Amino acid sequence: MRHRLLSVAAPAVLVLLLAGCAATRGGREGRAPERRDAHMAQAPSVAGVAEESFGKAAWSRKGDFSLSGQRVRYERGADRLALFEPLPGNLRAPLNFSWQGPAGESATVCEAWAQEASANGRLTDSKPWVLSCKWGSAPAAMLQIGEGQMRRGKLSREGAYRRGELTVGLRSVHLLEGNAQPQTAAVGYEMLYQGTVVGSLDLSGSVPRLRRPDPATPLGRAVTEAALALALVSEPS
Repeated sequence: MRHRLLSVAAPAVLVLLLAGCAATRGGREGRAPERRDAHMAQAPSVAGVAEESFGKAAWSRKGDFSLSGQRVRYERGADRLALFEPLPGNLRAPLNFSWQGPAGESATVCEAWAQEASANGRLTDSKPWVLSCKWGSAPAAMLQIGEGQMRRGKLSREGAYRRGELTVGLRSVHLLEGNAQPQTAAVGYEMLYQGTVVGSLDLSGSVPRLRRPDPATPLGRAVTEAALALALVSEPS
């Protein structure tokens, strides 16, 4: 009798086990894969620097956010604004923002204008424009960035930030970590001092990510102010 019960029960148990496995497998297959942000390829000089996330998944026209406890307020002149997209309409005042940094509040006003079509611009079918920002706090500072060099077949954006005798170079980055194929639009920017990358702005994720020197130093302040301007004229991925 016991053998008969076992012979009947065994197939039933097997069916239940198979059904359970199928349900588990189906649940896994039906679940959307977790989204993982891409990462900009980093220069060795900043690879070990702590990364600070800030901003929003969508900027909108105006708003505020916190950068490591430092408040930033901004107003943009268009719903969508990006250095690697055409300048919207007749927009001349694309951005103004303020940053409550270690040295006190720092406010800037930015202007924009379209550049004349260059040979590289025609070759890549792009319409670069110039972003020019000014800070009035002593000593006064200025940032300007526009069309840069062709790098691996992609038209970059290059410029500089200057405050007093301090100059920080700016250049767009088009390579993602682990991917040798350059992207047409920038995935971020590097800030250079005396030829060495001292800061970076990663725009490849859902929100910007910043690597910078101590913001209480003149160099850290310059990198932060430049990064904020560049982040606010980009669209999060």
